Amino acid sequence: MKKNLFNVLTLLVLASVLLTACGGAAPATQAPAEKQKVTIFVGFGTGTDPDQVAAQEELAKKFNASHDNIEMEFLIVPNEEATERFLAMVSGDNAPQLVGPHGTSTIARFKEYWEDVTPYIERDNYDMSDFYGPATTINKYPDLDAGLPLGLYPSFLFYNKDAFDAAGLDYPTHDYADTSWNIDALKEMAIQLTLDTNDNTPADPDFDSSSIKQWGYADTWTDMRGQLTMFGAPDVGRPTTDDYKTATFNAPERVLGFQWLHDGIWKDHFIPDANGQAAIDSTGADPFGSGQIAIWYSHTWFMSEGLNELPFAFDIAPLFYNQDGERIARVHADLFTIPKDAKNKDAAWEVMKWLVAPEQIVEVCQIYGCLPARKSSEDAYRAFLQERYPTIDHAVIFEAINYLDNPHHEGWVPEWGKANDTLNNVMSILYSDPEADVPAVMDQGNEDLQKILDEYWAAQ
Repeated sequence: MKKNLFNVLTLLVLASVLLTACGGAAPATQAPAEKQKVTIFVGFGTGTDPDQVAAQEELAKKFNASHDNIEMEFLIVPNEEATERFLAMVSGDNAPQLVGPHGTSTIARFKEYWEDVTPYIERDNYDMSDFYGPATTINKYPDLDAGLPLGLYPSFLFYNKDAFDAAGLDYPTHDYADTSWNIDALKEMAIQLTLDTNDNTPADPDFDSSSIKQWGYADTWTDMRGQLTMFGAPDVGRPTTDDYKTATFNAPERVLGFQWLHDGIWKDHFIPDANGQAAIDSTGADPFGSGQIAIWYSHTWFMSEGLNELPFAFDIAPLFYNQDGERIARVHADLFTIPKDAKNKDAAWEVMKWLVAPEQIVEVCQIYGCLPARKSSEDAYRAFLQERYPTIDHAVIFEAINYLDNPHHEGWVPEWGKANDTLNNVMSILYSDPEADVPAVMDQGNEDLQKILDEYWAAQ
């Protein structure tokens, strides 16, 4: 038995020698390739609430379980720290692979930092036809396509049905084709919805503008460019010519819009002034949730923040037509961007595609409160809206997409931050100075903006 065992062992050794000599040895076991890390920087926009953080962690687990070569992780940064942290990471050669979700304002503010995804789209022959048209244009410039569309935030009017019932008023129409729903109709309605402490309206002789408890209308969660967009200047939301060299802030349509808002605050009293806004803020509620604003103009992103356990009935309606019979309803849009200095950019592109793929986009948008930018996802998102917000007219939301402000009110202009600060200083006059000479204020704002543009182009 031992002899047989010896013979077997001898044969095995000889076979091994022969295989080695003939190059037939089995290859050495190779260590698995290291996964490419894709860190998603969250902080410029939504995504920092505890529930969102937990949902994003689950999303990362789902991705990582289905990918052998890429590992995705979320880096959550408080909003107030996001700018400093992002710039520090970039300057320290540690740029995140993706940033987002974030919108037009931060994409414009840091425009020179983002990778153009056009070559990736062309290389992969990526199909863009399923995205809503506005979603593909908001964050696209001649020299930059910032990323694949993730979500849209159309805008419309939130209205307090109880306030309407108490005033004996019909609700605003939900019919986008009804041209009688215009800026004059809104003004008349808003005056009837504005009440002082004795329930007098601005149309009553005993109305006390110093004791208003409910205003008819407000659009105060946007900047100066945003508030004037609806009035339809030729460059819409961009306060410059299309070559970005000449300021157009004092275009006649914007002057008219500024005057309309100023009169609404100080003459007709249906819009809260700075003190009124401060009083609302002191309640700890948002303007609509406070019950002190009967008609509130905002976006879908407000729904997850402001439509929770309200003590009154509510619904939504289209934005009204402006003084020229045109409707321009602001649209915000979120996406993920790839920093130019990031490592593993091909892996980042793969993650970006995964996040906006039809299989994931509804789930991702439920985390962030956006309307999925894919047309094929509309039915699934309508079902989500029906479950989450069963009492509102969801058709109003989807139709609003068609009234995009283009050029966009948050789009890039030279020295974006400085330019916006200058125009927002003009907005502070709107809400604080009842005696403001509107054309003079607008002319001064335009002059200040022109100086910024001249200095920028002189330095190029």
